Amino acid sequence: MKKLVFVLLTLVTFNVTAQLVVKEAAKDTVIWQLSKLNPVPKLVRFKLEDVESYTIYYKNAQYTAITDIDYISIGDSTTTRQFFELCKQVIAEDKEYNVELDNKDISLRKTLGTVMIYTSGSYFYLSDKNLTAILERL
Repeated sequence: MKKLVFVLLTLVTFNVTAQLVVKEAAKDTVIWQLSKLNPVPKLVRFKLEDVESYTIYYKNAQYTAITDIDYISIGDSTTTRQFFELCKQVIAEDKEYNVELDNKDISLRKTLGTVMIYTSGSYFYLSDKNLTAILERL
């Protein structure tokens, strides 16, 4: 009986073939970058076929000596535009907002003429000039 089970398992394992599934990688394009010397903050568009997604990478302002790069996945083109227009509105009207993007709670608050974008454990600042440049590129 043991030999029969061994022969059956051997036949099954030789007949099962592994299949490699190949998918095309998403193409990324830097839409906006603060400067050529500083790699962050920057807004990147990922595109795969007809789906576009935007992500902003930034240096966590919580640390001065440690380089901690974090990101926020914003979503499609319409959501990205709405997010940065809301950031401009925070600066113009001196209001505070809480939004949820990609299951992350994000707080927007005006601080010294800039908008502070805060997620749990990290934050960064964008000026009105930065936001205008981002919206022009979208």
